[in-house]
This record gives sequence, C-alpha cells and structure tokens, in this order.
Amino acid sequence: YKRDTSTGVWGSEQKITASDAQADDNFGVSVSISGDYAIVGAQHEDTGGTSVGAAYIYKRDTSTGVWGSEQKIQSSDKQTDDRLGYSVNISGDYAIVGSHSEDTGGSSAGSAYIYKRDTSTGVWGSEQKIQANDKQASDSFGISVNISGDYAIVGSRNEDTGGTDAGAAYIFKHDATYPPDDLPNVDNAGTGNGFN
Repeated sequence: YKRDTSTGVWGSEQKITASDAQADDNFGVSVSISGDYAIVGAQHEDTGGTSVGAAYIYKRDTSTGVWGSEQKIQSSDKQTDDRLGYSVNISGDYAIVGSHSEDTGGSSAGSAYIYKRDTSTGVWGSEQKIQANDKQASDSFGISVNISGDYAIVGSRNEDTGGTDAGAAYIFKHDATYPPDDLPNVDNAGTGNGFN
C-alpha cells in the first residue's frame, strides 16, 4: 500500500506473488520494505529440496510505481528443511534472511545470510553466512533478523545460556575496512571481515 501524502489515506494496493508460486510455499511469512525495495520470505519453498526456503526481492519502478523485477535468492548451501526466509529484513543495499532450521553446527542450530546489492547491476549477491560463535543444536538462530547500516541483529529463541530455551540475540557489526563489494562466504562470526 502507498500513503497519499495529501490526505494521509493508504491506497494504491498491489498484490505480489512469486513467479514460481506453489502450494504450501508460505510466501509472505515474513516481509520488509526499504525505499524502492521489498523482500518477502517463503520458508517452505521447495526448489532444491522440501522446505529449503527462499526469499524474493522486488524493486519499484519509480516512473510507474509498479513493483516488479523479482529476484529469488536461496542460500548457496541449501538443504531440505532449512526454512530460509522465515525471517527477512532489508535496509538500503543490504538484506538479511534467517534460516532457523539450518543444521551447520547441529540440528536446527540456525543461520542467517546477508546479501548485498551490486549498485552497478542491481543484482543482489555477495552472500555471507553468519552464525553464533557458541552455536548448538536446536538454538533456532535466525528465527528473527534485522539489519540497519553497519549493524545486524539475529534472534536465537532456543539458546540455552541461563536456562533451557532462555533465548538470546546476537549483534554483528560490518567491518568497514573490508571491501564492501566482496563479502566472503563464512561459516561463523568473528572472522575479522564482513559482518562479525
């Protein structure tokens, strides 16, 4: 929806669906919008395996106001039941996508993936995978995500420090001394480059 700045009324509705939509994809389980970009999660999307998950990024045509130019993103290490896209957030040229059932470090330890938009091509790529340094099975890291400027925060609802499923949140900071157009693939935080 778009707000009419003269009246304050929200209108101009546009419905968006994935170009490869299928039953039970859960497209829309999470959403975020920033400027002319929107991201939508589909945690049960099945490309590459059952409930691998995906996120879809849309761009608004500034001349027509229409949202289109879909780009589907999935993790480079996708596996069945990762549920990528359960949480999403987009801000400026960065997007973060949670995969709370991803199994690196233990069953459902969870991960989050950060993507950067190439300003020359408009393509979202340069994936960086982040996890907690103290990751364990069933932590569900990535159940919630947010990104703003040089900072990202990731929720881990079942993390056990302080008690079973007490939960935790992890804050990551982008290392501005590292080339911002070349975020590496990493398996954990604390690498000294990218977000850590």
